[in-house]
Amino acid sequence: MTEAREENTLQAPEWQMQDAYGDIGSERWRVSAARVAELTVALEGAARPKKEELLSELGLYEEALMRLSSLRAFVKCLGAKDSTDARIDPENAAIARAEARLDAASAGLFQAIDALDRGDPLWQRVPLAHWRFEMDQRALHWKRRLPANLCEEEAQREAAEFKPLGAEFKRLQKEVAIEARRSDGTPVTVRAARMVAILKGDPDPVLRETTGRGIEQHYKVRGDAYAKLLAALHGFRLEYFGRAGVSALEVSLHQNRLSQEGLEAMFSAIRARLDDVRACVTLRAPWLGRKVLPFWDLMAPAPQVAPHAVPPPISYSDGFETVCGALRAVSPEIEAFFRMMREKRWIDAKPSNRKSGGAFYSRFEEFRMPRIFSTYQGSLASVIQQSHEMGHAFHYWIMRDLPAVQTEFPMTLTEMASTFDEAVVRDYLYRRSDRAGQFAMLWQDLKSWANFMMNVPVRYSFELEFLRERISGKVSAERCRELMTRAWHQWYGESALPDVSLWAYKLHYYKTDQLIYNYPYTVGFLLSQILLQKWRDMGADFYPFYVRMLRDTGRMTVDQLVLAHFGADCSDPQFWQTAMKGLAGSLEAFRQYAPPEAGLRKEQSRHGL
Repeated sequence: MTEAREENTLQAPEWQMQDAYGDIGSERWRVSAARVAELTVALEGAARPKKEELLSELGLYEEALMRLSSLRAFVKCLGAKDSTDARIDPENAAIARAEARLDAASAGLFQAIDALDRGDPLWQRVPLAHWRFEMDQRALHWKRRLPANLCEEEAQREAAEFKPLGAEFKRLQKEVAIEARRSDGTPVTVRAARMVAILKGDPDPVLRETTGRGIEQHYKVRGDAYAKLLAALHGFRLEYFGRAGVSALEVSLHQNRLSQEGLEAMFSAIRARLDDVRACVTLRAPWLGRKVLPFWDLMAPAPQVAPHAVPPPISYSDGFETVCGALRAVSPEIEAFFRMMREKRWIDAKPSNRKSGGAFYSRFEEFRMPRIFSTYQGSLASVIQQSHEMGHAFHYWIMRDLPAVQTEFPMTLTEMASTFDEAVVRDYLYRRSDRAGQFAMLWQDLKSWANFMMNVPVRYSFELEFLRERISGKVSAERCRELMTRAWHQWYGESALPDVSLWAYKLHYYKTDQLIYNYPYTVGFLLSQILLQKWRDMGADFYPFYVRMLRDTGRMTVDQLVLAHFGADCSDPQFWQTAMKGLAGSLEAFRQYAPPEAGLRKEQSRHGL
């Protein structure tokens, strides 16, 4: 199937950028970039401002930061849309230099703010009043432990050496060209963007398997390049973490605004239910003709009544209406927002071999408008993915009137609204389905529990071990595969065959703006389960509560938010156990369906399992 035919069949939308900058180098782009430079020069000239100058200087910094954030997001979107665009890497490098210069120029400003007594009436005045929480967080930043000369050195090297490493991962991913095939024997060349989408639930079992085997082969051959890159990324970080006397996990927890006690309590709660979580995999294996699931089948859609039948693809419009119908029950305002996103063409889901892998939400702060990006495949998983990314966008939308500094919510809280939307869509489809349809939704539910409670912890455990070994020296590709296998068995046990290449192709490991990026997904998922319970309990009162809570995500830590809005202590494993309450019900309902034993024996024989 050609890319053009696929697009004509699914009618997935493609975004437009004319209401933002239009393109790199446009008039609006040049004006904004020039304004950043002008504001930076003004801040450089101010050195350390006097008290009466603080408010105006902070206003200059706010505007420069807002514009830079917007420009950076715009470049990210263009690069994701077309990974062959040669302008992206130079623009990212230019933005990184501008960010480093702005940080240096504002150093005196923030020293003056730090020196200001917390009881000073100036804290009650705008824009300083908006910055109290942020300043408290900055006081705990790991770089505060570095001497001034090392801070400046780190900033310069970060812009010149570290940030460009992110482009190297994208370059390596451009080389992905896996020769796979479909169930009808049709050969297909799978690029990086399609590869990730296929693993997330393509309905064709042969395409999943041939892609999975191709992944193993490709990353075995090219593994050394990825291991070298991962070593360079973490080597840079660990050098300065060591000088500051902090651990990588401390840095990550501060970035994600979660206490270590909260993180440990969450993982303790999951380990206590690990047998049940593993059952989310083992109960599905017989339905796919397996005793043990290979990694490429972990996200497979529910099997059809006819053996190996490939369900017809879901058009984008049909999937979109499903998402709208589901979230309408939470609030018509959410549905209206989704429809506006589509009408304004702020959604890009069109399949293309030029796109980068994965899916994300972004926003252009200068224009107060979001964008979402994905590769729509016509599967139920793709429909639910749309609800996930729309949840991110809505989260920002209801905060867009707040000061920009209070809309910077951490990843732990970013993933809450998105996974809540997923849960609402699954619930909506379950309640409107016949027995076969309910089976499909239970299948999807078990997939989610397994993914967030095991696959994400696998990624977390691997990264911690990699960081520990990287302190002593570089870590080879073969050692990375060993560490991934060990982490896999720690969480999955014998329920699934390991994805030994996950460390190489997972974008999260190669981000230069986030560290130990994976566990926030589990935090967000479990918080969304609490929200689902509250939605069922609160009825019409839920939406106002939900909006109030989301609007606090940029000005509270996770621990503070859980206490303020849920009345609970997230350092108590019982809180996270409460969030897992729905797991038992999903497993019990799924067990009411008898797997096809005869099909299992036949398929086990064919695969040698």
